[in-house]
Amino acid sequence: MLVGDHHFSTDLVTRIQCHLDAEIIPAETRDATDQIFKEYSPTIVVLQAGYPLTQELCQYLKQTRDLAWIYCLVIELYDAFKPIDREKQAITAAKALYAGADAYLPVAAASSSDSKTLSTDERLLQAELKVAARHAKLYQDLTRANHLLSAIALSDALTQINNRRAFDWELPRQIKAAQEKHFDLSLMVIDIDHFKIVNDTYGHLIGDRALRILADRLQANMRAYDTPYRYGGEEFVVILNHTGAEEAKAITQRVHQLISHYPFSINDTLELNLTVSIGVASLTPEDDIKGMSLLNRADQGLLAAKSAGRNQIRFESGLK
Repeated sequence: MLVGDHHFSTDLVTRIQCHLDAEIIPAETRDATDQIFKEYSPTIVVLQAGYPLTQELCQYLKQTRDLAWIYCLVIELYDAFKPIDREKQAITAAKALYAGADAYLPVAAASSSDSKTLSTDERLLQAELKVAARHAKLYQDLTRANHLLSAIALSDALTQINNRRAFDWELPRQIKAAQEKHFDLSLMVIDIDHFKIVNDTYGHLIGDRALRILADRLQANMRAYDTPYRYGGEEFVVILNHTGAEEAKAITQRVHQLISHYPFSINDTLELNLTVSIGVASLTPEDDIKGMSLLNRADQGLLAAKSAGRNQIRFESGLK
């Protein structure tokens, strides 16, 4: 993005384009810059020294968390045939850097006919733009790496669905949204019955295969806005968004049938008939923001289902 008056933009747009393979979008007003930030993702902002918007925009970018990484280069155009006021340049540079600019560069205006001066300044401009482009690339590479690491950290390596860390992070967010926007939310806790027998009889590789099949069934049969997590071992949880107690009952019964009524095809020679116990709870106004009370009620439902003989569902609020 190129920010300055018409003369500044006209002088620099072609020169920058020669050194930087990128789309250049000029802007003269704050409304224009705000619109550009909404529609595009500028990685470099070149600003005119002394332009009324320059200091304000530098400060805004460096104080805004999502935009602070953008490289801000302040350029002062000067006439190569006029005496250079070094003190004035130093004051201008200091103001720009204090405002948050990453660099300040005086550049001879293209209208200057001193080819030697223009050539020197052109090399400096090219070098500074390369620094800016390198800065942007490093940030983009770091962002991609962070996204990958976050995905790894929040994903269960065995089943490829979200893990407990992801659940512990997401549940409070969903509860806060439900409370603020006044929509329902329910929680389902699922545990495979007698899973230890599977591991002891067939080995852990077969047990792992069964866990992956269960995770796949959950992912394939939940609504788009419901999220399954592997909570640990053979236990899974599902956040049911926009779902009250009665609707949660119907969803849970369907999930129970999908798991318990269909064999787990482990390989060509082995099928396992597994069942699950499920506890379900729905959000109430009294629940804490972290979701501990909601999770505890769902977990108590799971324990009740297991105590009653397993392969059952237990709902809160007396639902049968």
